[in-house]
Amino acid sequence: MRHFTRASLAACLLLAGPVTLMAQEGGAEHAPDGRAPQLIAPLYITPKPGAPFTAIARTISVRTLPDGSTVTSENARMVTRDAEGRIFQQRVTFVPVPNDGKHTMWVHATDYYDPVEHTHYHCDMGPKTCDLLDYYAPVDSPVVPAGPQPDQTTFVTRENLGLDTFAGLDVERSRETTTVYKETVGNTQTILRTVDYWYSPALGVNLQVKRHDPRDGDQTLWLTDVSLTASEPDIYKAPTGYRVFDRRRNGAGQPMAEEQR
Repeated sequence: MRHFTRASLAACLLLAGPVTLMAQEGGAEHAPDGRAPQLIAPLYITPKPGAPFTAIARTISVRTLPDGSTVTSENARMVTRDAEGRIFQQRVTFVPVPNDGKHTMWVHATDYYDPVEHTHYHCDMGPKTCDLLDYYAPVDSPVVPAGPQPDQTTFVTRENLGLDTFAGLDVERSRETTTVYKETVGNTQTILRTVDYWYSPALGVNLQVKRHDPRDGDQTLWLTDVSLTASEPDIYKAPTGYRVFDRRRNGAGQPMAEEQR
């Protein structure tokens, strides 16, 4: 489940709020403008108890432009899970590939998931604030059957690619292809989206995912430096000294006192 943080909401509201028209040298006045951000869904880490691990999650995104050239970016971030299923993840900025040394990845946010206390803290590093959200371990649901989908705009096929190893662990490989029918989502031609999975039954996570979608480009996400041990216990706790806003269903949305956390 994706939550809309106060920081991202503020960024969007900034574009919609009142602005001062700026006179540009050699041109007419206009209001400030910006580019739509590209959002890349990270590897999904399940709160599986009894299967601790620590790893570096890496992502490479390659977008092909109309002239055939490409834009490539990457990031790397820490992810870890303890034996109780608690999860800590960093959120890290992307840098261009190749990197001329002028760009540095930096941690802009952190997430703390606790399936025992049913809490999720999303903390923004800049303003030193955290949103406290409800969190419940997702209930396993059967995979949607292949074939025509209920939305009547897509058709899904799945292929078993057999057993393999990745990062020293046994994995089950598979491929999912989604056909988006012509003229159903504003597309003038049929769209094919393919996703390859390297799934670890032992950890309950995809150790690698390769996505190809002409709308998004090519995205490769994988875990490296995998250790089957958890990090120190304190890493699974929201940082002290941050202002916490209770966004849970029964929360008031107000800052919480330190002793309430």
